[in-house]
Amino acid sequence: MIYLKDILLETKIAHTQKSLQWVYHGFIAMTPKVMKQIMGDVPITTFHNLDWFAIQKQLPKVLGSKKSISTYTSDTSNRLSKGGGVQTKGGVVLEVEGKVLVAGTEDLASVPDEAGRRWLSPDVLGKIVGMNEFKGEAGSFKFRKELFKIDKKLEDMLFKYKTSLLIMPEDKPEVKERFPLFTGKQKAELIKRWIDASNKFLLKNKKKIRKSFEDNVNNPKITTFMSKYGYNELLVYDIKVKDAYIVIDILGDPNDYDATESVLKKIKKDLKRYTKGKIFTGFADGVKKFVKQRGGKV
Repeated sequence: MIYLKDILLETKIAHTQKSLQWVYHGFIAMTPKVMKQIMGDVPITTFHNLDWFAIQKQLPKVLGSKKSISTYTSDTSNRLSKGGGVQTKGGVVLEVEGKVLVAGTEDLASVPDEAGRRWLSPDVLGKIVGMNEFKGEAGSFKFRKELFKIDKKLEDMLFKYKTSLLIMPEDKPEVKERFPLFTGKQKAELIKRWIDASNKFLLKNKKKIRKSFEDNVNNPKITTFMSKYGYNELLVYDIKVKDAYIVIDILGDPNDYDATESVLKKIKKDLKRYTKGKIFTGFADGVKKFVKQRGGKV
């Protein structure tokens, strides 16, 4: 059964931060524009679990757009394959078709920014495509060094930006003058330069990335270094919803039949606007069959 506390909790998803935060942490922007140059249009059918609240709030924003969503095709955890979510309680399983942005063999820990772009840590990308130099805690540092080779101004800009954040109100005027806070224009330039340099780096490694991603699409597997999560993750954009499965166990109240029927009726009505195929209703044990019949591995 749906309660107010559930609504409040489900709105706190995805941990979206500003682009500049991910630049600060040395992450890599994965955009449809550059990935299309690397991969071309790679269509795929995959699965996405969401909560009832996201049907109206988040789903319409990503349908047919360049904004990507996290999906899976393989699950051994019995969490996703029973209708549960990753960052939400879940309850609705969607079969979606779209284009591949990133194809991984584990939870990618990808993060969105305010513009809908997805960012990956160099450590994760390094593990996926076999770039051992980016693995571990030093991966972000080494990735920055690669970008500094591409854009000679980037290192100085990033240093000044990070240093400006350390300035305190009580610091001497000469210190504040040396490292003034960045203006909106300067922040925008830093973000643009970082993403442009990242794109050039990705294109430079086009063959290696394409080979790895294509293998992960055609031969989905779950790697051991993130095996505790038990599922693969594929970031997909330009999506359409084919079929949907509503999980009664998660969304209903076993002690209130009428209330459960009312909730399920509302969810079906909301889903119907966005679903091309059929909408199924069943218990958690039926999710595996739903996924398997559509090519998933659980």
